[in-house]
Amino acid sequence: MANPNADPTKARQARRRKRQGQPGTLEDARALLWRALERAGDLLEEEDPLLSLKAIHAISQGASAYARIVEVGEIEARLAALEGQASEITEPQIGRGAA
Repeated sequence: MANPNADPTKARQARRRKRQGQPGTLEDARALLWRALERAGDLLEEEDPLLSLKAIHAISQGASAYARIVEVGEIEARLAALEGQASEITEPQIGRGAA
């Protein structure tokens, strides 16, 4: 007999979280997308025109996504640099002994 106190929703959510595992990083996505672009580029040389058209479409979509990933990475690096500069700026001292 099933446990009447068990919440099936929580159990289902726990199983889903366990299945999903850890999220990937931006670098993981960039590397995977680059490999996919290289593979699609190889398919451009195929004799089948339909396969070549599909490869062209995949490259155009993948290149757009790749550009966004690279842009986000650059923005994150710039933001980290700005935050580092902001933490180096000291607040002026007010009161006795202030220079």
